[in-house]
Amino acid sequence: MLKHTRNVFLYCITGFILAFCYVSGFFLEKNDTIDFTNKNFYLLIFLLFVVFSFIIFLLWKMLYKINTFQDKKNSKIYKFFKSIDIHLPIWGYMLIILVCWMPTWLAIFPGAFTYDAYDEWQQVCLGNLTAHHPVLHVLLLGGLTEGIYQLTGSYNLGIAIYTFIQMLFVSWVFAYTLAFLRKQQICGLLRLLALIFYCLSPVIALFTVCATKDIIFSAGALWFMVMILQLLQNPEQFLKSKQSVIFFLLAAIVTMIFRNNGLYIVVLTLGIIGIYLKKHFKSYIKIALLVMALYVCLSPGVNKLLNVTPGGIEEMLSVPIQQLARVHHYEKESFSQEELDLLYSILPEENLNAYRISVADFVKSGFIEEAFESKKVEFFRLWIKTGLNHPFTYVNSFLLGTVDFWYPHAIMDGYRDVYGRSSYCDYKVSEPGTEMVLLPAVHEFYEYISWDKEAQTIPGIFLLLSPGWYFVMFFVVFMYLWKQRHYDKMIAMGVIVINMLTVLLGPIALVRYVLILFYAFPLLFHFIQHRK
Repeated sequence: MLKHTRNVFLYCITGFILAFCYVSGFFLEKNDTIDFTNKNFYLLIFLLFVVFSFIIFLLWKMLYKINTFQDKKNSKIYKFFKSIDIHLPIWGYMLIILVCWMPTWLAIFPGAFTYDAYDEWQQVCLGNLTAHHPVLHVLLLGGLTEGIYQLTGSYNLGIAIYTFIQMLFVSWVFAYTLAFLRKQQICGLLRLLALIFYCLSPVIALFTVCATKDIIFSAGALWFMVMILQLLQNPEQFLKSKQSVIFFLLAAIVTMIFRNNGLYIVVLTLGIIGIYLKKHFKSYIKIALLVMALYVCLSPGVNKLLNVTPGGIEEMLSVPIQQLARVHHYEKESFSQEELDLLYSILPEENLNAYRISVADFVKSGFIEEAFESKKVEFFRLWIKTGLNHPFTYVNSFLLGTVDFWYPHAIMDGYRDVYGRSSYCDYKVSEPGTEMVLLPAVHEFYEYISWDKEAQTIPGIFLLLSPGWYFVMFFVVFMYLWKQRHYDKMIAMGVIVINMLTVLLGPIALVRYVLILFYAFPLLFHFIQHRK
């Protein structure tokens, strides 16, 4: 009886969350707001809740039967799929993947030097390092770009070397993941599809040649997930293997030092693993402590050694800043003059007037940190009071800033320009690089994906481009693992869960923030497999 009740609860909670995502996303994309007094909003959620709950019931039942069928090794179908096998060394997978990525690289050679790349290069040039971006990535990207220029007089060569190093690392992680899937006896056909996905996914190829910290971070997070799966599958054997332990340490460190939220991901995951590995806690805790010690040396230690200026706190306040800005934009009269004076002392009026619904950067760029530090308590009191008076405005503000992450049919267009073009990817070569288009047709294809929002509305194409669609798949599988009590796999997928929770608090929804959803997609073949 308890088992039946538990399963029904999981069907319903999964169906409800999916219904909320689809209905809320639809209204936000159509009207840029949700009218929470509209009865049709709740009626649609209820109807979709019933439909999705039933679909989830059927889907999970089908997955269970497929797994049961796999155990019947004498069946002809099982033998047929078993006969389809690809077995290459890791360098073989890497070579295939790199060859497939080459046209993308040549289309925008020496690589898409964009997003924060210019700022990181400038930090190295000016010798003014800040903790706004991970310092080791600043030194790697900016150091290579400027260092090679000083030696050869070519900025493009430095950017090209950085891009190629990045491509090598990401392709190695993908190859390691494919090798892991083979060890887990995932059938050859699915592994072949995984290889094709890594080779031909336009999103993966596009961002792999993009000079931003999120690429190395996401590859490191995937590597960390694979190491967690191996650790929890056979702790005793894993902890005795020097290579496994070293790889675990390296994967954790790469995840932590190449994006600031990586620290939260690894620390929380290490704690959960420690609770799960009760029998092997003494051996495991040594590794966990070593991870933290290495991080302290490589991040705070390096920052102190190089006199790195601390980053601003406004990045962590993106959600409150955007919520206050939305109330100021639509219901300014609700603020008293005293409250406006407080607000303007921290967020100048001209920045608040630059409010955009999907990105906080235009408002928070004027954030006055000194005033905030002296009036911190008053600021948060104003934020809470305003939220209590305008709860639906706050909810709409948060949902509008994150909808691209969880609604499959959302259009990624946070940085809309004056022509209404979207920005799926900031596809360009900024200073000091010089763009060289060696394959014009391929370049035109990626420009279309990056700048024309119509590309995201083509039927079926969203299956390749939409972060929201990948989120839905991972969410459904995560809940399925909960139903089947596969807690070890849930812990590994926790890397994605924690990443999602942290980016929801960010200033804008960008594809590069959730690349792990694309990188880890082939792992779903392993997550849904559960042989006796």
